[in-house]
Amino acid sequence: MIDLTSHILGKTDEHIEVDLRDDLKQLILSMTQQAKHRILIFTHDLDHNLFDTDELYDAIKTLAIENQRTHVHILVQDAKPMTKKGHRLLNLARRITSHMQIKITAREHKDIIETFIVFDDRAYIIQNHPERYEAEGNFYAPLKTRQLSEQFEELWNRGVIDSSLRRLSL
Repeated sequence: MIDLTSHILGKTDEHIEVDLRDDLKQLILSMTQQAKHRILIFTHDLDHNLFDTDELYDAIKTLAIENQRTHVHILVQDAKPMTKKGHRLLNLARRITSHMQIKITAREHKDIIETFIVFDDRAYIIQNHPERYEAEGNFYAPLKTRQLSEQFEELWNRGVIDSSLRRLSL
């Protein structure tokens, strides 16, 4: 298991490469737990193995509760696995709509295969292929995160809110 105890979000400038699911989960969790303001996630289907965990749910919930200016934006290409199986982050997004939103990518962006996550415009993770757990990241790379944030914002602005992602009121 990867040891990230000495890595500080916004300070530790070290390129990290992982190729095991548990290491990638730990990298995502570590950065999420240290985030203070904003998390941007672009992903194929919000992989249950990586994103549907109690620890990640708790970290994002804590982030949203502790800071009223926090926002988590998740952009998925395929929401079906999330809505069919259920997903902790989907349930959380339905409960804290002022801090967390999920959208579906526009049709013209369905061919982008990588997953990328930006934390506080300081740290990033890029997973190059959704079926493999090979990824790279850095706890402090402002230039790279600015590029990813700009790409995300462009994709986000063209994304759509799918009715299957909204809270159902009875």
